[in-house]
Parts: sequence; structure tokens; C-alpha cells
Amino acid sequence: MRMSKTMCMFVTLTMVAMVTLQAKAQPAAEVPLRLVLPRPVFDGTPIDVRSPHIEAYRGDDVPPPPLLVPAGTRLLSRGRKVTSSDRQARLKDLELVTDGDKQYTPAAYLELAPGTQWVQVDLGESAEIDAVCIWRERPEQVIYRGTIVMASDDPAFKDGVIILFNNDYKNLAGVGAGADKEYFEDHFGKRIGGNGVRARYVRVYSSGNTSDPYNHYVEIEVHGR
Repeated sequence: MRMSKTMCMFVTLTMVAMVTLQAKAQPAAEVPLRLVLPRPVFDGTPIDVRSPHIEAYRGDDVPPPPLLVPAGTRLLSRGRKVTSSDRQARLKDLELVTDGDKQYTPAAYLELAPGTQWVQVDLGESAEIDAVCIWRERPEQVIYRGTIVMASDDPAFKDGVIILFNNDYKNLAGVGAGADKEYFEDHFGKRIGGNGVRARYVRVYSSGNTSDPYNHYVEIEVHGR
């Protein structure tokens, strides 16, 4: 039996739709996130921290496992505007967080006031976030308390907030206790998966560290599409 032109067109369109749906269902190829690393600055004896909420120390110069991201992921945060909960922070110091210089020097890192503080990166537009990387290494080995990484399209972080990482197990920031582990800072940086969430703003909390009550940032990178 011969099909009519209408039936042929219907079959063709159905096949095209099926192929399109199959193409969309295919996950994007993943590749290891490639980072330019600073030179290590810590050279001493690891600190002794007794806590059930801390990662095991990997060892000197041992890199973390690779973080896989979709192919085509790129750096989105370079030179982007940075704000903070610390109203005394100077603009030129806030700019250090996204200036591309990850190397610690006494004059090249942001210091925020004691207690719970946050720093926030404005990507300029909403994007799919695949990774957030944080560098806070110092000459003495430290662990920063209450680290939380969240993303939202709302600059006030009142609506549509997605938490990507939370090791604030004491709920110091008041946004909920987290189950992620505390970790030792090193020159490899902390790499946190973004899972492709769509947001314009990335906010990072901390509540002092094991050496002093201040909060420091050398660089924050947001990678995505």
C-alpha cells in the first residue's frame, strides 16, 4: 500500500523528532578541569586538627582527584565584580579575588573582618556553572571554618539559592549545617563541582581559620558555559 504525501511527511517529521530527542539525551563529553596552579607557599609541619569533619591530609604536593567538567567549559569569573559582607573591604582589595593572580604574597590577597563573612562574584549574566575553585593557601597551614559555596540569580541570595558545598557543620552562617568535610588549604585549590546549575552570582562564606579569626581569599574562579 502506498502512503500519501501527508503520511510520508508525518513519518519523516516523527523520525527527525526522535533523532533530535536522542541527540539531546546524549550527555556532554566530560574532560578533566585544567587549571593554572600557583607555586606552593606552605613548607612546614602539618597542623594537628582533631575533628570528625575533616578530610584526611593528602600529603605534601599530592594533587586532589581530577574534577570532570563538560567539554567547552571555560573561565567566566576573570575580572568580574566582587562584593563582600565586610563593608570595610576596599574595592582594590576585592578586585584581587578575580584578577587572575593565584600566587600568595602578603600584598596580594583579600583579608575580611573576623567572624562569619562572605565574598560574592558577579558573572555579569546567568550561566551554567560547572566548577568553583578557591585558593586560600598561606605560609602556615590552615583550615578555614564554615566554608559554604552557593549560587543564585538573586544578588541578595534570598530566592533560588543552590548550595554547592557546605562544611559549616556548626551552622555558624545560619544557613543550615553542612555535611561536607573541612580541608587543608594548598596550592592546588579547592575544586567544587557546579553540576551545570544556572546562576549569575556565586557567594562563598567562611568563619575564620585555625590560625586567626580573619577570612582570606587569594583567588576565586568560576568555570562554566
